[in-house]
Amino acid sequence: MSREDVELVQRLLEPYEHADIAAAFRDEAGWAASNAVAASVYAPDFECIFVRDDVGRATYSGRDGLRAAWLDWLGPWARYRTEIEDFIDAGEGRVVVLTRDYARREGMEAEVHFEGAPVWTVRNGRVARVEFYMNRAEGLAAAGLGAGRGELR
Repeated sequence: MSREDVELVQRLLEPYEHADIAAAFRDEAGWAASNAVAASVYAPDFECIFVRDDVGRATYSGRDGLRAAWLDWLGPWARYRTEIEDFIDAGEGRVVVLTRDYARREGMEAEVHFEGAPVWTVRNGRVARVEFYMNRAEGLAAAGLGAGRGELR
């Protein structure tokens, strides 16, 4: 099922790549439409975890929890976009997504960027968990992968 797991994560992330994620998560109507379509691909006990220096591990439950997690993270950012560099089959239903994120605060021209490695866990064809690591090395380590591994884009 590993190829199918990677393809599932790719389909879920495709609409967000290069888009303004801040606007997408802040838009009530857009979220409702997205939630209705994607609800069937998330496990009923889905959880997402943000692993960040400022909060440690913050855990959220369900699709509404996913939105709340992103809204918490996006608080200081006026614009936020992600470029996906690679998808890695990490085995046991885990898919690591190598990302390069760009964010800009209101009233500023310069963007900040960082390289992340969210770890998605797929169980029985549905997303059971996403751990958002804002530090790529931490995400790769959590998935049991070395820093140089990447495949399956």
